Amino acid sequence: MKRGFTLIELIAVVAILGLIALIVYPAIGSVIRNSRESAYKDQVDVIINAAKNWSVDNAQKLKDDGTAYNLDVDDLLGGGYITDEEIKDPRNSKENLKGYVIVKYDSSIKQYTYEFKEDNEDISLNTISNNTLSKMVTNNSKKKVFF
Repeated sequence: MKRGFTLIELIAVVAILGLIALIVYPAIGSVIRNSRESAYKDQVDVIINAAKNWSVDNAQKLKDDGTAYNLDVDDLLGGGYITDEEIKDPRNSKENLKGYVIVKYDSSIKQYTYEFKEDNEDISLNTISNNTLSKMVTNNSKKKVFF
């Protein structure tokens, strides 16, 4: 009597393990992406809290006429309001978050608002040519709006 597995049994086990991997791999990838995105949002909250602390110390620089003040993340770092570890980008741990916090007085709620913008997400319309702008299309539901 021989002991061991036949070739068919081994192929069946490998096929089952492959199917399990196909099912589990996307789920794990999704969990990792979600956790990185959650960590990113937490980092943004830390940066906004640092901007609020900066605002308390530098209230004379802020205006209450609706004029926005752009506070760079590097200024918060240099001023000691935030540490290097607190601005590591969890989506790419090799780099720090680059951007700024827009501090603006909102007269309707009678307080300052804080909004974080990354350097790469703010595109000025002044830098886009009219030709490029006319080709931009926005999908809104099933309507297409041309500029």
